[in-house]
Amino acid sequence: MKVLKFGGGCLKDAAAIRKLPGIIKNFDENIIMVVSAFGKLTNFLEEAYDTKNMLLVNDYFISIMTNLSLPKLIINEILSQVKYSNSKAELLSTGELISSKILSCYLQKENFKHTLLNATHIIKTNSNGVNSSVNWEETKSGFQKKSHVLPLLTQGFIASYSNNDNFEITCLGREGSDYSAAIFGKLFNADQVVLFKDVDGIYSEDPKKNASAKLFSTLTYDEAFNLSNKGNTVIHPKTIEPLKEKEIPILIKNFNNLNIKGTLIS
Repeated sequence: MKVLKFGGGCLKDAAAIRKLPGIIKNFDENIIMVVSAFGKLTNFLEEAYDTKNMLLVNDYFISIMTNLSLPKLIINEILSQVKYSNSKAELLSTGELISSKILSCYLQKENFKHTLLNATHIIKTNSNGVNSSVNWEETKSGFQKKSHVLPLLTQGFIASYSNNDNFEITCLGREGSDYSAAIFGKLFNADQVVLFKDVDGIYSEDPKKNASAKLFSTLTYDEAFNLSNKGNTVIHPKTIEPLKEKEIPILIKNFNNLNIKGTLIS
C-alpha cells in the first residue's frame, strides 16, 4: 500500500492534471492520493482573505474545470461551494477541498474509481489556526473508528480542532501537504510514501545556483533531516519524523519526468 502526494506545483493547470490518471495507473489499487491546492491557489486565497474578494479564486477554478471539460452542472455545483470566510484557516482550506473535488470529478470522468475522503475528519490538531500541531492521540482514535476503502483521494495541509461541541478547520503550516502524506502513511502503515514534485529529487545544493550540485539517489532519514534543517526545501523535517518512526521509505519523484529515479529516503 502506497501514499502518493501531488503538490500544487505539479497540479498547476488542466494540462498537468490530465497526466494524473496515467501516473496513478502505474500503481495497484491500494493507494491513497494526497493533493495540495492547485498551483498558486493558496496565494490567491491569502489575497482574498485580505481583500474579501474571491474573483481571482473563482476565475482560476472556472478556467481549470472548463479546460478539463467538466459538465456545466458540476462546474456550477462546485462553484457554489466556494465562499469567503472570516476564518483564515477555513478560507485557505477551500484550496485543498475544492481542488480535490475537481480532481475527483475528473478521475470519475476518466473511469478511475475511488473514494473522496475529507482529511478534516481524520487529522486532528491541538489548537485552531493556520499553523497547528497534530494531536496524534485523537487522530489515531478517530482513524481506528472508521473503515477505509482504497483507493482514496484526500487533501493535504488541512485538519480540524474540536473543543467541546465546536468544530473548526485548521491548517498544518508550511509544507503541510507533505506532512499530511506522512501522517496518512503512518496511520495506514504504508509500504512507501511517494512525494511527487517539480524537481528531480534532493540535491547537495540548489542546482539553479550551482550546476555541479549532486542529486542524491539515496539518503538515510537522518541525512535528509539534516539537509532539510540546513535549508534544503524539497522536504520539511516534520515530514520525515513520523515515517522514520515506522521505517516507511520516502521517494521523491519528478512529476514531469518519471524516468528520473529520484531520491529514496530510508
